[in-house]
Amino acid sequence: MAAKTPLHIAIAADLGWGHVRPLCALAARIVRLRDADVTLLTACRVHGLCVQELARNFEDGEDALLARIRLVGLAQHETNMFDRSVVVASFDAAIQRVLAGEPVPCAATKGEVPALRAPDALIVDILGHEYFESARKHSSALKTFVSMPPSLLAMHALSTKVDDERLEEQKAAVEKIMKETGKTLGQATDQMMGGPSDEIVTIPGLPPMYNYEQYPQELVFDQGEMGQFYLTVPNLIRGCNGLFSASMACIEPPEMIDLFTKFMATIGSEPLRLLGPLLPQTKREEEVERREIARSPEISSFLKKVLEKHGERSMLYISFGTVFWSTQPEKVWTFLDVLLDKKIPFIMAHASPFCQVPDETMAKVKASGTGLFVPWAPQQAILEHSATGWFVTHGGFNGIVESIHAGVPMICWPFFGDQPMNVVHLTDNLDVAYELLEVRNGPWGLKPIYRTGVTPTGTLDAVRAEASTVLEKAFGKDGARKRVNVQKLRDAALELWKEGGEARIATEQLLDSITA
Repeated sequence: MAAKTPLHIAIAADLGWGHVRPLCALAARIVRLRDADVTLLTACRVHGLCVQELARNFEDGEDALLARIRLVGLAQHETNMFDRSVVVASFDAAIQRVLAGEPVPCAATKGEVPALRAPDALIVDILGHEYFESARKHSSALKTFVSMPPSLLAMHALSTKVDDERLEEQKAAVEKIMKETGKTLGQATDQMMGGPSDEIVTIPGLPPMYNYEQYPQELVFDQGEMGQFYLTVPNLIRGCNGLFSASMACIEPPEMIDLFTKFMATIGSEPLRLLGPLLPQTKREEEVERREIARSPEISSFLKKVLEKHGERSMLYISFGTVFWSTQPEKVWTFLDVLLDKKIPFIMAHASPFCQVPDETMAKVKASGTGLFVPWAPQQAILEHSATGWFVTHGGFNGIVESIHAGVPMICWPFFGDQPMNVVHLTDNLDVAYELLEVRNGPWGLKPIYRTGVTPTGTLDAVRAEASTVLEKAFGKDGARKRVNVQKLRDAALELWKEGGEARIATEQLLDSITA
């Protein structure tokens, strides 16, 4: 009897580390679950991160499994990650060779990834519609699945901005704007859809809110070409064989899961599958976390001092990710002043290129002995550390998953995209977080909040008063209740990838679908 041919799955993603990282974990799960090889195609700028992340998903002695994941670096625009022309052209050339079973050049290593049989399926990130179109152009029969790392709440917002019945009409309107004004696809799409409004919107699983509540902050950066995804995502969802999410069944609103399940059935697609948490869960990962903290003597020493002086769960870890930052940073410094006054220890990672910490603030925090500024921090390692009590976050989905995985409740400062909706779910439904409202700004951020009827004033005095109130609750009985709730979510999340767990079963079903 002839031996069964191993499975081969190609994966393509590059726009945002939060989109790529879960797919590294998925690649590792695939080669563990099946006799399979994976070819992961991604931009050069995250190639090195992928090498490290893939290694974290395997134990010592599992090098043979790790070797079954082939990493292909794609050329990219040198300065603008939103300029897709270079990376798309690089992918087009690479996928032709992958489909033909030929060796593939790697732009990151300048070497060549050996030839392998043609893939049985391609997985593309939700923002990778160009990859989908390129692959289908060269192989119309190739099964294609779409990965959506954000929460289902974010996907609802992204996929319902465009009216299904008027899709072609709206595309024509965008093309007309581009022709008449010279605007790009993203800019023209933004113009066609209009901006925030006073309309009351009802999102399944969330309390009613004003449309403008999805825009609580002015942004320090130009949205660039993000508008184009409002047109491309619906097409991608309808054109693929199936859709899966890195989200976790235990944290999504049941109403939203039901909505997507019914929607996928109406378009004749496979059921939505929830595969999260897609994070490393190995002994090697634990060792890597310890090494990452030890590699920064400043962080290691600070955490040790916090434990000795303040005890477990006493510290705040603050991070708004690698991009987001306030257009009114004085509100951030006011929040930190409250921490200093209350002698609450904190580590603040300021990775955003838009963040400039004033010398006076830097000196004041250093002199206090209770705060530490770092340009980068091993986030998962710090969240897992026993000194960490709360996570001050912008509410990005990956940070939320990491915080729940560590059993750490959150204090949220949302800016844009899925963040405002994620935060409402965390605060009002799951009861594992607080939201800071007085930190809002801009023409839409300082308007009434539908679910509370309150209108933020946005003054520094209001920021100070709210911060003080929230911190008192966080370190009191109210915060203790939220900590119990997040621990319950953590326990539920840890079950999802065990034998018989929902995420493991869903992944097995995905692989069965590919081989069917």
